Amino acid sequence: MSARVPLRGIRALTRSLSSASASTSKPSPSDVIVMRDMEFFARHGALEPERALGQKFLVNVEIACDLRRVGVSDNLRDTIDYAQAWGIVREIVERGTTRTTIEAVAHETATTLLQTFDGAASVRVGIDKPHVAIEGGLRSLGVRIFRDRGDAGDGTVRRDA
Repeated sequence: MSARVPLRGIRALTRSLSSASASTSKPSPSDVIVMRDMEFFARHGALEPERALGQKFLVNVEIACDLRRVGVSDNLRDTIDYAQAWGIVREIVERGTTRTTIEAVAHETATTLLQTFDGAASVRVGIDKPHVAIEGGLRSLGVRIFRDRGDAGDGTVRRDA
């Protein structure tokens, strides 16, 4: 013989569980600020000609953040300042430390954006070299990285990411 649970009891339990989980976890933002095809000239690379002559880099950045507040308020204070974000990317790619790998440039870019903008939950950075100093057929070379809040601190990257 099975016990009958009143429907209102199930609804109350469901509401209780929902409110408990909502209060203990932050919603994951599904909104993204996208900055595409930023073009910079820099001297990053492993080969001497890349460092001596420099080359063009194409950079794409996606910053995951909650844009609901600015969607309602239409106030720039409620969003991530993408002019400031562009300036950070430019400073790192064009004027920052010359790096051997574009992986290091991408990592520094992502972690700096996370450290600068409290509203950023995660950052994706893509960097492409459209003119690669390699013989043969290779149109471009690039990297794509993803960093979240857990990666923004001391420079170490979590192994479970």
